[in-house]
This record gives sequence, C-alpha cells and structure tokens, in this order.
Amino acid sequence: MPKPSERRGSRARRPPEPAPVFSGRLMVAAGILAVMLIVPFTVARFLSNEAPRGTDQSKWQVGGEADVRITLITADFNLLQCAAEQAINGKHCAFKTETDPWPTDPAAPIDDNKASLIQPFRTYPDNKLILVAGLWADPTMALRLHREPSTGVRADKLARFVANCRMRFSGRLETPKLRWQPGQPWQNEGAAFVAEPISCKLTDE
Repeated sequence: MPKPSERRGSRARRPPEPAPVFSGRLMVAAGILAVMLIVPFTVARFLSNEAPRGTDQSKWQVGGEADVRITLITADFNLLQCAAEQAINGKHCAFKTETDPWPTDPAAPIDDNKASLIQPFRTYPDNKLILVAGLWADPTMALRLHREPSTGVRADKLARFVANCRMRFSGRLETPKLRWQPGQPWQNEGAAFVAEPISCKLTDE
C-alpha cells in the first residue's frame, strides 16, 4: 500500500490559470475612456493654434473706443512718420508737409516718449492702417522701449511683437502722407483714423 505522502504526490496538479485577456466589453470601455481623455487636449491645442481673427473696424468712430492689435518693433519709435497740417487734440505728425517738419513747441518736455506725435501703424494680422498718437508714452510701451533700445541695432535683428491696446478714437486725418522709414518716398493711402492708447499689453507675434 502506498504511503500517504506518495498518494498526495500522485494527485494531478491543477494547471496554471491563463493570464486574463481583454474581453470585448472591456476593450470598448477602454476605447471610450481613451477618447474622452485625448479629444479635449486635441481640441484645446487646435484652438490655441487657431489663426488670430481679423481687425473689427465697425467700432472705429471718432469719440468711440475699440480694442486694436498693432504689429511693430522698437525701431519704429524713430522710423515711422506722417505729414499733415491738421492737429488733433494737440497731437500732430512729425511733418506739416512733405518737406516742412512740424514746429517744435518750446514749452514741450525734452523727452516725453513722443507723447504728442502721431505715427502710422499696421494692425495685426491684416495690416489695416491706423494712426496712433503718443503710443510710446503708454507705460507698457515705454518699458518695452527701455528694455529693448534700437539704437545701433539693425531693424531685422529686433523682435517683432504685437501691442494689444484699448484705443480711443480722437479724430481723422483726410490726406495724411506716410512713410515707414526716413528718406523713403511719401505715400498716400487716403483718410485714416487717429487713436490714442488707453492701455496696452504685449504679446509676441
């Protein structure tokens, strides 16, 4: 008669259980969960990369206010010029005519970041013309100019940025002459609104 220990050893051993596999329902649930996690991030990335909307000019009216985005570099402080005999709210172009600079006010401060000067700019991203008076006197713009002076630096080496400004429209020049760099021929693009910044914030273009 076999011993008890031999009887125990002769019993058939239970085969190992197979590793669990995804069932059909489990795979469907996992797929739904993956979609729920991935889709919001995909949509958010798409929205963040969406091209900026064009400029809404419907609120560009004398006496009104609007948000305006303009593209520029700090060198524009000295580059952009206009010519017009009309002054608006004490603000004027650098020139009265194509050859005559606007007379200097002897009572004006020596350096006020061109608070009384009107300059031409382009909106972002659609390049609409807007004349802005005293843009660089805005504290945010003045700080950018101080941190990134353009003297002695080629314009193409300066970072282009966008000024997102709340503007108040103070007037309109009917026949201003424009130029984007001293020494270039004057251009005429017709009448243009003049705006003054209320506040600005900056972003990279």
